[in-house]
Formats: sequence, C-alpha cells, structure tokens
Amino acid sequence: MNLRTLSWCACGLFACKSGEETAPTKTIASHSAGSEASTIFGEIVTRLEQYKMENGGYPPSIGESTLHPARPTEAKQSLLPLPPSWEAVRLRFSDPAEVYCGYTWVTGLPGSGANVGPQGTSFGFTPPPMSWYYVLARCDLDGNGAVDSYYFTSSVDPTVRARDEGR
Repeated sequence: MNLRTLSWCACGLFACKSGEETAPTKTIASHSAGSEASTIFGEIVTRLEQYKMENGGYPPSIGESTLHPARPTEAKQSLLPLPPSWEAVRLRFSDPAEVYCGYTWVTGLPGSGANVGPQGTSFGFTPPPMSWYYVLARCDLDGNGAVDSYYFTSSVDPTVRARDEGR
C-alpha cells in the first residue's frame, strides 16, 4: 500500500470569496490528480462545514459508491452539471470544471461508524465522539481499472492522504 500526504487548499483553482482563508498546498509531481484532489476537497470541505453551521449538522451521507463523475477514467471529465446532493450543499465550480477523479463524501453521527465504508476503513478512519465527515476521491489514472488511486481527508485529520497514486 502506497500512502502519501499533502495539505489541501480551500480555494485553489476555483474562485474564492474575499476573506476566505486557504491552507498551504503541495502538489504531487507524479500527476496532477493529487493537486486536483486537494483543490476539490477544499471546496467540498468548505461547503460541508458551511452546511453544518447553517443547519446544525453535516448533510446526509452520499456514501463511498456515489462518485461524481460516476466512473473516473484516465481522461478528464466535466463536473457539470452537478448532482442534486452537490447542489444542496452549494458546491460551485467554474466551467470548464474538468477532473480526473470521482468524488464523494461520507458523514456520520457522533461515535457512529454505520456509514464508514471500506475505503474509510482502509485509510484508518475511526468515527470521533462528534459529528464527522470524510471526503474521498477515486482516480483511474492508468486506465487499467484493476487498481485505482484514492485520496482521502476527514474532519478528524485535514491532511490529504493518497493510496496507490498514479494508478
């Protein structure tokens, strides 16, 4: 298992509102998917946290198997149009919003692991004693499909981690 870590940037390639803070970002030299994941994760995390502030909790989990775009390939795909679950948390991307990876999020109640999927488990995620989320990217950078790259971040640890990078 090949794990790598990066920091995410909340605004990255997409427009930021004035006053939004960004964390330092580090790109992965082997492929732009790591940089892409950091940027998309930043937008998703920002919107999940905003949703929690406005609604008293994170949005419903969409689960590990509900990726957007649905099936990552070695070619870029458009994020637009956004699925209803993404619109509900007010995710915004500029056109052309093209990505290599498919993205999703998983949310849960304090201490409950009911929604944790196999990828969350493989990254060592343990539900904390408060509401939580993790964000997952799945990439098929070599077009093989047998082994895909995964990127992961969570409310417990904002570090972006990679597994099987470049695959």
